[in-house]
Amino acid sequence: MCRLSGITSFLLGSQCLEAHCEPVLFGGMNVILKLCNKCGKPCAYPAKYCDVCLPDVIAAREAREAEVKARADKAYNSRRDPKYVRFYRSKPWRMLSARYMQDHAWTCEGCGGLAVEVHHMQPIQTPEGWERRFDVTNLKAVCVECHNKEHNRFQSKNKRKRF
Repeated sequence: MCRLSGITSFLLGSQCLEAHCEPVLFGGMNVILKLCNKCGKPCAYPAKYCDVCLPDVIAAREAREAEVKARADKAYNSRRDPKYVRFYRSKPWRMLSARYMQDHAWTCEGCGGLAVEVHHMQPIQTPEGWERRFDVTNLKAVCVECHNKEHNRFQSKNKRKRF
């Protein structure tokens, strides 16, 4: 802060526009300061929050993200048939899918990438698929992209390339 004019200089080590100010150093070096977005105290640029507020901001952000995810999961599962929700949460399915992924070395059978999901080739929503839901010959280890292609999810309606 300028001793005579009372103006705060946010670039420490620089001089006030007035000729009577001397440079102020912070820790022996020039530092650009800005105000914390939460409490308004000075903090070193480019940080948005001071060291005191940062843990609170991170905790609040994580809590909001967890709440949004829980709300989205609840909404998604409320639209699904409870029969299939119970099946995918069942211990036999989780054990079979984990063993299948391990047996296939977590390799996607579609593209050779990292597989993270097990796909039923005969959908379990059909009577034949429900009967074969634990049949390993009806399973396929796939990555997210290949699984979305199998179900025609998130595919662009217009696949033309734009130049």
